[in-house]
Amino acid sequence: MIGEAAATKLNMIPLSDNTIQRRISDMASDVKEQVLDDIRESPFFSIQLDESTDVANCAQLMVYVRYIKELSIQEELFFCHSLPACTTAEEIFKALNDFIQENHIDWGRCCGIFTDGARAMTGRHSGLVKQVQSIAPAAVWTHCIIHRQALVTKKMPKELRAVLDEAVKIVNLIKSHAMNARLFSILCNEMGTHFQQLLLHSEVRWLSHGKALTRLCDLHEEVLLFLAEINSPLVKHMVDKN
Repeated sequence: MIGEAAATKLNMIPLSDNTIQRRISDMASDVKEQVLDDIRESPFFSIQLDESTDVANCAQLMVYVRYIKELSIQEELFFCHSLPACTTAEEIFKALNDFIQENHIDWGRCCGIFTDGARAMTGRHSGLVKQVQSIAPAAVWTHCIIHRQALVTKKMPKELRAVLDEAVKIVNLIKSHAMNARLFSILCNEMGTHFQQLLLHSEVRWLSHGKALTRLCDLHEEVLLFLAEINSPLVKHMVDKN
């Protein structure tokens, strides 16, 4: 399509695993340095962090940062750091402080910190927030809004909980069985839908509840038809009674 000369030039490009890995690392390092330079030049910045356990049962510390760049607010991933041993306030603060010190960022310009309400984060005497405020007095602590929403959903009214439970059953019926998942994907493809699969939800990933329900509504007609074809008793929950 583009000629022999162009094909020859493309064939000369090294595409070994080591080369690709090295180029990805170089690009990641360049993006990281750009973000760090912007943070250093920003008059203020705030951080949001949370510690969670991944599928390999390893503790991971995720930190996001907000800063000012050209009179607009920017939000980026600050860093992700594994916590090999304990997840105490001391270990979390050490990982956070080491990263900031290594990259020559001024703690004095930190104006906010957002966490959940865990004791390691908000302990009165030795919590992470107290340790940060000891070196960044201007930092104001705010309880993460998403964590608040997660706490609220745990006390969900029975009517809403019943809807969520039935939706989860429908999604699991289709997604948790390989054959059903394949047949449903074929059905969606034949009907010309934008999405081909439903989304599973996770109790750890709170926002996945809303995404799973939204996708179920987007594929309402397809799910109704599929449940009817396999004679599932769950089809009654997808019928519009109005």
